[in-house]
Amino acid sequence: MFAGGLLILLFMILFSIRFFLFDQNITFLKLQRVMSSKPFGYVYDERMLGHECKYDNTMAECPKRMKLIYERLQKDQLLSGALKIEAREADDSEIRLNHPQQLIDEIVSLNSNEKCEEYCKDKEILWTCENTNEAARVAIGGSIELVKAALENKIHNGFAIVRPPGHHSYGKTPQGYCIFNNVVIAAKYAIEKLGVKKVAIVDFDYHAGNGTFKSVKDESRIHFTSFHGHHYGSFWPFSKEYDYATNNPNTLFVPLNGALNSEGDYVSVFHHVLLPMLKQFEPELILISAGFDAGYYDIMMEFGQGVKAHGYGHMARLLDQICPGKTIAILEGGYHPYNYTESASMMVRGLLNHPLPKLTIPTRMSGSLLETLWNILKHHSEWYPALEQRLKQLENQQEALGLPPFVFNQTLFLGAKMRVMYDDVKKNRIVRTREWFPEMSPEQISVCKQKIDEYIKEYDFASDHIDPTTEQLVAQCVWDEASRSDAFMQASPFATCLIQEFNDFMAGKRENMMICDREMYSEAVKAGVLDPHTPITTTFDH
Repeated sequence: MFAGGLLILLFMILFSIRFFLFDQNITFLKLQRVMSSKPFGYVYDERMLGHECKYDNTMAECPKRMKLIYERLQKDQLLSGALKIEAREADDSEIRLNHPQQLIDEIVSLNSNEKCEEYCKDKEILWTCENTNEAARVAIGGSIELVKAALENKIHNGFAIVRPPGHHSYGKTPQGYCIFNNVVIAAKYAIEKLGVKKVAIVDFDYHAGNGTFKSVKDESRIHFTSFHGHHYGSFWPFSKEYDYATNNPNTLFVPLNGALNSEGDYVSVFHHVLLPMLKQFEPELILISAGFDAGYYDIMMEFGQGVKAHGYGHMARLLDQICPGKTIAILEGGYHPYNYTESASMMVRGLLNHPLPKLTIPTRMSGSLLETLWNILKHHSEWYPALEQRLKQLENQQEALGLPPFVFNQTLFLGAKMRVMYDDVKKNRIVRTREWFPEMSPEQISVCKQKIDEYIKEYDFASDHIDPTTEQLVAQCVWDEASRSDAFMQASPFATCLIQEFNDFMAGKRENMMICDREMYSEAVKAGVLDPHTPITTTFDH
């Protein structure tokens, strides 16, 4: 009788809990996802705050980035019960997994402000300081230790809140704020030292993971994906190499030619392409190059991308479904504090399998990204049967709707002259080392905050997010006159702006263009050490 009474009481309690959760629109499936027998892991070490540019206080990559993210995660109680993994300085042998001793020695030698700035005069978008060596080693060591903790089943997913970032660095070439490539070294350490057979790296930073690509392009055990601004080559790093037509099955590039692609557009590409690829590749570990500068109203505002913060959470959750508990995010970019703190918080919610705001999958993808998607499916279909099948479904839909077939490989490349200019400036050591980007005005900062506040107010935690069906995904890919018009209107303003900036610099109407300084350029041309460059007037004039 007593045992039977306890069972009845237990049943009543469980029923009450179930009713309460139902009333809050939280299903038992969500409750199960929240619970894990292992803690979430994270790395945060204030030694990395010592990496700070002493000769230019306008640098967007600055210590407060990691500090504000850490404080936001604490405020949101996302690190409650989490396991802090102690960082350490990586040793030379670990750094040599991806970089030569020459680069290591160069960074060690930077022991004064003068040496630091002088070192950067033949580098692209790079600053250093006397504490760079220590901070960069801690960023690597922390990333390695977090990966080890996941593979040793001590944690369930994790976030390395580290800096300096790494995804632009390769070989003996530090660039783009990056000293050593944290994510690649962590991936290679997992393979070479921990016995992992396959690693996938997914980079959703707005800037191409060019250093990661250069570091892993010949490594069959690593699958690399990069979503990045391309804008027909008029966006850094100004190279055809980062268009969709990669040379091997283990590299997926999603070049973004248009502005303001949404989180729904990104997640659609996950479902169409990335997730089928990773399911076939079967990684044992996924590393996220977690840059948040594609976030809606980061510092590029209307010329940037339109990924609202909860989109990062949904992308992280989808990757965790491929590698449960073995998905590690490593911080890269993101420069507007209100954006990157909200985005990092939502990404960690996704890695923790906490409830996320509902994400809307668009009924029609943005035109510019849809054009890229068709080309990606065609290019990679020879290696991935699932992509071949999806391409066939889209082609059948075109035919059924009486629409003409999609015309593949109608690409443009506008960045040739920009690339030559950057290379010449570096070769002649006349790189502008300060004030690359204008600081945002108080009015611009206010606009960004307002835009982000507006979508935060619209978060819907009450409704379950349901992954799109095949039918929904196929239907969003109709390529018709409306799609073509959308692709043009979405892509042309920013590409035109970038070309105009270059041409204005050539005409002497701009004092600088990122690393290019008008006065130093003019003096080099006058002295005969640099041939004069010409403006971009057509894609065929270089």
